[in-house]
Amino acid sequence: MPVHYQCDGKPRRRDPPFPYSGSVVFTVEEVVPNRSRLLVLTVALLLGVAALIQVVSGSSNDDSASAISSPVEEDPVETATTTSSTNSLAVSSSSATSTSVPISPSTTTTPVQYPVSIATRDEGAITISGYGDNVVAVGDDWSIFRTAIYRSKALDSELIIELLDDQIPVATFGSSNSGWPIQGIRWLDDITQGVQEIVVTAAGGWEIDLLPDAFLWNQQVNAGNIPQPGDLLLFSSEGLQFVGSQQTPSAEGIGDLMIYNACEGDCSEGPTTWVFELHPSCSDAPAVFVKTVGSPFFERMSPAKSGLGGEPLEVSLGTYDWLQMLTPCQWSARPTPG
Repeated sequence: MPVHYQCDGKPRRRDPPFPYSGSVVFTVEEVVPNRSRLLVLTVALLLGVAALIQVVSGSSNDDSASAISSPVEEDPVETATTTSSTNSLAVSSSSATSTSVPISPSTTTTPVQYPVSIATRDEGAITISGYGDNVVAVGDDWSIFRTAIYRSKALDSELIIELLDDQIPVATFGSSNSGWPIQGIRWLDDITQGVQEIVVTAAGGWEIDLLPDAFLWNQQVNAGNIPQPGDLLLFSSEGLQFVGSQQTPSAEGIGDLMIYNACEGDCSEGPTTWVFELHPSCSDAPAVFVKTVGSPFFERMSPAKSGLGGEPLEVSLGTYDWLQMLTPCQWSARPTPG
């Protein structure tokens, strides 16, 4: 503390120490609290800044973690989406399958088969009758049959018959479209002797007669129908008819037919011309096959006229020749000499 001297040379204190000290104390009492508050505020501010930095840093870390983990999560998300799509398709497909059965029972792949009736006739002949599509297994007696006659029971209905040998068709007959009941006759030759099944495709009722050798001839003779001089033999779904004499100069029928050009009694020498007339509404040209004497096979012929449009179809046959005409139409036939 400085010492001040008076004018008389004696030292004296200008100000008493206590007031100065009090001033100092006062100053200390006033300043120290302000600095503490400032320090508190500073610390608080620093803490706030630190907290803010921590929050910002934490948010940044979260974003970074999210940004880092995002590519890892893409695969599971994409996989989940793909799986969901596959399941949806499977469900949709399953739903379509399950609901289609009660709505459309006809879509089932198993066709409805109606019962088949088999009736035994004289001389071992049998008649098989049924309705719609069917498969009939043949037994050991098949080898005795030589003739098949088939007929549908309704107009404009499909009837196709296949003879299967070890699942392979060896003969097919019938028609898928006709304005008349589908019917006809076929010989069961050597190629059909191994048949195991008869497959029928039909839209209505049908019958098949399986006949042993000479059955049709014996049927006529037993009924008292004896061929007259000039008669030839015509086979159709009606059986055997004698045609050519004055009593029966012509015959009529529907569907496939066969002719054996063998004359009973006094017959003219030389070939015979058969004249066929088809119904005017027939639109299918018939297929004509001829087997001449000494030939083991039928050969297809090309007549000069088709037989359609009202024009007659003519075929010349030698003695003992066979003719087969395949047609779904109604027809008439008459033989003429020459």
